[in-house]
Amino acid sequence: MFFGWWIVILSFIAMVYGGATIWYGFTAYFTPFVKEFAWSYAAISLAASIRGAETGVMDVVVGFLFDRFSARIIILGGAILIGCGWLILSAVNSLATFYVAFFVICTGATGISSVIFVSLVSRWFNRRLGLAIGLVSAGAGAGGLAVPGIVYLLDNIGFRNAFVIFGIVALVIGVVTSYFIRNWPKDIGSVPDGIIYDPDEPRPEGQLTVVTTPSEHNFKEAVSKFPFWIITYISTSTIFTLMLVSTHIMPYLEHLGYVRQTAGLMAMLIPVISICGRLGIGWISDRISHRAVLIGAILGELVGIILLTSAYQLSILIPSLILFSVSFGGILVLRVMILRRYFGSSRIGSFIGLCMGISSFGGIAGPLFGGWIFDMRGEYSFAWFITGILLLVGLPLAFLLKQPKEISSIKLNSTMTA
Repeated sequence: MFFGWWIVILSFIAMVYGGATIWYGFTAYFTPFVKEFAWSYAAISLAASIRGAETGVMDVVVGFLFDRFSARIIILGGAILIGCGWLILSAVNSLATFYVAFFVICTGATGISSVIFVSLVSRWFNRRLGLAIGLVSAGAGAGGLAVPGIVYLLDNIGFRNAFVIFGIVALVIGVVTSYFIRNWPKDIGSVPDGIIYDPDEPRPEGQLTVVTTPSEHNFKEAVSKFPFWIITYISTSTIFTLMLVSTHIMPYLEHLGYVRQTAGLMAMLIPVISICGRLGIGWISDRISHRAVLIGAILGELVGIILLTSAYQLSILIPSLILFSVSFGGILVLRVMILRRYFGSSRIGSFIGLCMGISSFGGIAGPLFGGWIFDMRGEYSFAWFITGILLLVGLPLAFLLKQPKEISSIKLNSTMTA
């Protein structure tokens, strides 16, 4: 098997861990902390905003580091910090310690974040890039399957013991992943996709084939282009929405009258269903217009939010979560695909890092905004209204995206594989 697929597998596993414990599992932490310390929802939500702020800054930094240093060092260092952060959090006794611990965890989380792994995969694939990125991104969604398990651990062994387990698992994943990962196909004597010819159109040995690749841009050229900022805005509004919903979905549903177990199951469905969007839209984006797929995904996300505002029954709640989850999952893949197609892969870490870093400010605002609205108004309807407006603005911007320029080159067919 082409070694690039092993890169995908390792990345998937690390993303599962991050999705389960740091991102989607956060919604399960509200009740234990409220019972133990009587903290407000806004105070707990601030930790999620610290997470967004820290990862926002560090995504930019890590993106630049990725283009210049070994991904293996970044991954191992990140895992060590995550492990230490969970151990600090297991001994939490004040809000200050709570915030410091999440600061450490989130600093380390950028070392095993999608910035690292999708940038890495972008070096290993050309023809099946959408599928590969979709699989890696699906890891974070698959982590949502662990939310009921996290709820069980928190309720049965206590949050302190659960956090110790999270820290140990982080260290194991970091060591294994950093040991086996490789930065470039050339490091093992291979090339992207494991082949230097079109695998779908084999030709006689020695025949020339025209190969098209994205035009390569440096960092200054990329940030001066309008498409970069279109994708960054759409990504930011999506992250704002995602973090608001995923952080507050359990308290929101409990406020509507759903029992905690049902609310936990619905929280699990968000990342799990998003796997369909990450894989399906990633696969589709290899074949049809990225602009059409992006517009459809934004519309789906918007309709999902509209339905969520009146999700008093499962017959409305489940369709809303399906539309929302499939759509945002697809957008997370599409932003990488579009950046790669417009600007190439030579500085892909910097492009993705800056885009995700700016987008993370949406992750800062989303959870804190939701908590503040609930504390002030006692309900979430105004938060959903603002979210819908932000998503709606992205539609006309997506229509402005045009087909990116590509360059053609002549390569000699060969049967060399990794």
